Amino acid sequence: MELIQIFQDARVEKFKRGDVIYKMGENPQNIYFLKEGLVGLVVWGESGKDHLLRLFKKNQIFGHRSFFAQEPYHASATVLDDTTVLVLSKDEMRVRMKGNCDLAEKLLQTLATELRRSEEKQVVLTEKDVTARIAESVVYFKDLHPTHSWTRQEIADFCGTTVATVIRTLAKFVEDGLIEQRGREIVILKKEELLSQG
Repeated sequence: MELIQIFQDARVEKFKRGDVIYKMGENPQNIYFLKEGLVGLVVWGESGKDHLLRLFKKNQIFGHRSFFAQEPYHASATVLDDTTVLVLSKDEMRVRMKGNCDLAEKLLQTLATELRRSEEKQVVLTEKDVTARIAESVVYFKDLHPTHSWTRQEIADFCGTTVATVIRTLAKFVEDGLIEQRGREIVILKKEELLSQG
């Protein structure tokens, strides 16, 4: 079963870059399927700094972890590119799940895959130096959404460092011939060498 099948006849909503689809602390009322665009899961730390936890691209669901755990959202869903989502309410989701083993299996598979990725990211953040984290983040972002012009702030938030450190590190990657910077756009020239940094 494809996730899109679950959202047949679902409500369609459109959002602009910078919009917040749901806020940290709110109780989940819906589950979302990303039809077009890019959404970031953002949490504010005790220092007031943003942390970009996860990214959702076309054909992914989001809002589902808190939805199924029946607990408030632990982060806010922020629109990074103009976005179209399909929306199902709690009641609509319950109706679609009732007696549907294929749907339950697909949702469990999605949750399990995201848990693995989260654990892998935690290892990167704790074991690798900042140069390696920035290199891996750039490659991950460009693979995820090649046409999006990633900000230095987004990169810094995602890999747990400062914008100044990202700017210095990207300049070093340019100097080493690993990437090019065309304004805000980053072009990867030597992917394998970039991934071996740190």
